[in-house]
Amino acid sequence: MWHSLGPIRTAVLTLVLVAGVAPPISAHTASAVGTSPGGSGVVAGTVDLGPVSPDTSLSVLLTLKDPNAGKLAADVSAMYTPGSKTYGHYLTAKDLATHYGPSPASIAHVRAALRSINLFSADWHQGSDWMLASGQARFVEADFGVQVHWFRASAGQRFYAGLSDSTLPNGLRTYVTAAGRINSDWSVSPDAVPSGGLAPGDLMAAYDVTPLRQAGMTGKGQTVVFFESDGFTQSELDTFDSHYGLPSVQPTIKGAPESSMKPDGETTMDLEVVHELAPDANLVVYNFDSSNLQTNDQVNKAMLDLQTQMVNDNPKAIISQSWSWPDQDFGQAYAAASKNIYDQADALGESVFASTGDDGAYECLKAEDHGTPPSPAALCTGLPAASPGVTAVGGTRLSVAADPTSSKVLGWYDETVWEDPALTNGTGGGVSAFYPRPSWQQGPGVDDSTLNPKNMRSIPDVSADADDTSGAAIYESQGGSAASWTTGSGTSQATPIWAGITALIDQFLQQQGQPIAGFLNPALYHVAANPSPFTAFHDVTIGTNLYYPATPGYDMATGLGTPDAWNLARDLVVYEQGGGQ
Repeated sequence: MWHSLGPIRTAVLTLVLVAGVAPPISAHTASAVGTSPGGSGVVAGTVDLGPVSPDTSLSVLLTLKDPNAGKLAADVSAMYTPGSKTYGHYLTAKDLATHYGPSPASIAHVRAALRSINLFSADWHQGSDWMLASGQARFVEADFGVQVHWFRASAGQRFYAGLSDSTLPNGLRTYVTAAGRINSDWSVSPDAVPSGGLAPGDLMAAYDVTPLRQAGMTGKGQTVVFFESDGFTQSELDTFDSHYGLPSVQPTIKGAPESSMKPDGETTMDLEVVHELAPDANLVVYNFDSSNLQTNDQVNKAMLDLQTQMVNDNPKAIISQSWSWPDQDFGQAYAAASKNIYDQADALGESVFASTGDDGAYECLKAEDHGTPPSPAALCTGLPAASPGVTAVGGTRLSVAADPTSSKVLGWYDETVWEDPALTNGTGGGVSAFYPRPSWQQGPGVDDSTLNPKNMRSIPDVSADADDTSGAAIYESQGGSAASWTTGSGTSQATPIWAGITALIDQFLQQQGQPIAGFLNPALYHVAANPSPFTAFHDVTIGTNLYYPATPGYDMATGLGTPDAWNLARDLVVYEQGGGQ
């Protein structure tokens, strides 16, 4: 077992996005309002500061009826079915906008209906099956049958939220399927991060990446994209590269300028992990800066717009997202919008990885006071990881085989589930409240009438190293402190491990005359469930994520397991050449 020599630490970055209108002075403790799909998403113990003023600007996420939804699903399925005429022929953002989604005529009807109820802002992207409608509180509350109050969370942040779910006005029901919850408390939590740690060669040996690199795979020609909420410094990347003899990398910045982002470790770790595995890959960072957002409208629009831009800008890229929020806190409409965004990413040939969270199976504890004991009510999954178009990444504790005379890492030895019961930490995973199980999610262990009686989407799909006693060596700074060597951890580390490996696999597939992997899940589950020439996964069978146990085959603690990169790359070539057989 490799052990860290440094202190354990957890990087938790929280974006609190609130409206700018001052709340009333009087306050009382809110009654218990659950985080279940039927509640408001406001947790017990939050202080209720009273109603918002009638002129407060509010927004509601609307999911739209889409006559082309079935066509998009069928076309994407064909793109990922070896042997079909369109296999590997991915769409462009222009194709999506032109041929899919609700018609402009139906959108015009929706906008007219919104104007009739005094909602004058309707933000919509052509090809999307969601819309953000905005208006003053007096109209939103009356039209959607909800009371909206200001609240103060235990950490001090103020936000507003509806006391119940929104109901859909009759005038919208012809073209709209659901209205989302009204809630401006977006708590985006990158999912967590000793002296020492696994050097790049160690990490590559552990997951059998070395043969890909020896075959000339460096990520050249591949792009890895990151959605981030903190910054990084170029000097830290330069120190890391110089220390390990890696080529210098300067990531491309999109979204907010890097000067507005405060470095706090997460982005640095993501970039360094991918760069050490795929040193010639292009790295692109989309910065989400909430510091100047004043209203719920601005928050929702900025978050959804940047996600959509990231997907549309980067066809055939690999996306790595080390953050999550509890799906049940935001409801069906937000889940539908997330699904739409990442279904489109699949159609563009993108591989999207997202971390499952670091609160074990109790993702909904993110919204509770620190120290709140876990309970069945806090069991939930996070977005975007649970979205069917995303490969959800869980975490393990890694043991490696080493030469006793030189301590050189020789390869993988063993893995268990990453769990820390004392802190209610560990790999996320569980059953989605909103998404049915996709057709491709099949194989030993997937069917579980006890833990998943409604046959819903379950996560994670795969896992990688996440324990701080076995993390990769990282050079970074946190919270304004001087940069130093530490180790990565959390599903935040596991996610870029998969992204970096996929950059090498895509290059390898292209070298073999095959299309890039794109949306990986159909192929991953097929390779895991059927006889393949090589063993692509380490099946993790020991431990729990504080609720769901690891078992042979698929489980909701570590999914299909962790990668043997060289074997997986060769299995995918066989899979593609053999028409998925």
